[in-house]
Amino acid sequence: MDRSRPFLILVLLGCLFRLGYGAVRYRNQLFTSSGTCFISRWDYDALEHVLIAKALLSGKGYVVDDSPLPEKRHIRYVGQPALFKAPLYEFFLAGSFAISGFSFRLFFPLQALLGGLLSGLTGLIALKVFGKPAIAWFAGLAAAICPLLVNSASQPYSENLFSFLFVISIWTFLVWSETQRIRWAIFCGVMVGLCVLTRENGVLLLAAMGAMLLITKPDLKTWRGYIAIAGLSIAVVAPWTLANYARFGIIVPVASIVGMDLAEGNNECIASEGVFVPYWAEGRCPPLDVRRRLLLSTQAQVSLIPRAVRDDRVSREIAIGFITAHPGAYAKLMFRRFWTTLLPFDPRGEQRWHERTVLLLYWLLVFPAGIIGAVASMKPKTEPKRALLGLVIVLNLFSIVAVLYWSDLRFRIGIDLLLACFAGWAYDQFCCSRSAKGKPQSAID
Repeated sequence: MDRSRPFLILVLLGCLFRLGYGAVRYRNQLFTSSGTCFISRWDYDALEHVLIAKALLSGKGYVVDDSPLPEKRHIRYVGQPALFKAPLYEFFLAGSFAISGFSFRLFFPLQALLGGLLSGLTGLIALKVFGKPAIAWFAGLAAAICPLLVNSASQPYSENLFSFLFVISIWTFLVWSETQRIRWAIFCGVMVGLCVLTRENGVLLLAAMGAMLLITKPDLKTWRGYIAIAGLSIAVVAPWTLANYARFGIIVPVASIVGMDLAEGNNECIASEGVFVPYWAEGRCPPLDVRRRLLLSTQAQVSLIPRAVRDDRVSREIAIGFITAHPGAYAKLMFRRFWTTLLPFDPRGEQRWHERTVLLLYWLLVFPAGIIGAVASMKPKTEPKRALLGLVIVLNLFSIVAVLYWSDLRFRIGIDLLLACFAGWAYDQFCCSRSAKGKPQSAID
């Protein structure tokens, strides 16, 4: 089968969906909003991304720029090192803004293109794993219309870049496992490393790849290839880690944020709610804030260590203390995160009714069939490629269950993309069985 044509069509569709949605949402602002006006329109993570990119371009280094902004903007660590953010997306934005200025002109089309490429690659993954064009078309189209990715492409969020690196890492690993060619191992290792530099949980890809090899028990040559992939991934991340150590005398492999996430997702405020109350961790927890301030005040203030790193370490200490002191409460929080993650949207989130409608329709298309397909296709001697997709899904779900779940569903995107592959298989199996039942007995024989 000629794979180039379906791939290009899926790339085009994924790109057009994102461009179309962004054009409808922002209309004439796409061309008129620039400079300070463009920067001031964002808030929360989006604004932090832009301000870090601005600081990089102005020569201030990897810090949160302290330029004056309108009131009531939610920005962390203004004027301080931005080690709570993984670096690759900030450098991606800085490169885009260096060419086009602070505007939609370049970063939006680039993110739309990345969204198109990840749609095509998702189709290629499905084709390589299941071997049927129909399944590839379904998986690629599901990636093209994924509401979270379509929505985030026109905003300074890292979802499309991360998801592109996520799927290309999986695809290159599948190609390498099939061909055993060293160039694919090199390509895979570099892509995984870039994925980790965009978001720390990209390291789950390496864990899933290693677990797949443990299950399939390959020969020594294959293990050498995997070691090369892992080594190259570390080599890609290492310069950033070493630069942090040279500057601050501390080890921050990518970003210092897991401790904050762990404390935000596991504390007495959230644990006080019932086990069947939808999980929601985006409110304030005064007791947690008080303990964090007390611990920070009692610790020696080492001037070289950035405030974000100190906060993260203190939060990690508090969270681990809570978990070890209340294992039952932590188990309930894990269960709540598990079943809330499987919902079309968080009932306590801030999505509007039309957004919830779109999320529900997408969930109905992908999730039930995807879960059925993932379970049904896993046999005692599961085909290694299917096992890899299943392991990536399980490890990503476990990371959410163990640490934190956000109601904007951003941590679930990788799960959605791979479930779309299994959903395509399930629909194909259903259609084939219906077709077989409809044939006369002689034709079946």
